[in-house]
Amino acid sequence: MAEKQAKKAEKVLKPLADLQKELLEARRGLIEGTLQNPHKIKALRKEIARSKTLINQGKGA
Repeated sequence: MAEKQAKKAEKVLKPLADLQKELLEARRGLIEGTLQNPHKIKALRKEIARSKTLINQGKGA
C-alpha cells in the first residue's frame, strides 16, 4: 500500500512544479493587469494544496 502512495506522489510532483509556475505567472499577470480571471489564483492555490497533501500522505505524515 505504501508503494501505491509513493507512486501516486511521484505522479503529483511534476504537475506540482507546473502548478507553481502557473501560479507565479498568474500573480505576475495580476500585477501587470493582463490576468483575465483573477479567481484562477485561488483555484491554483487550492490545487497546489491538494497535491502537497497527497505527497505528505505518502510520506506517512
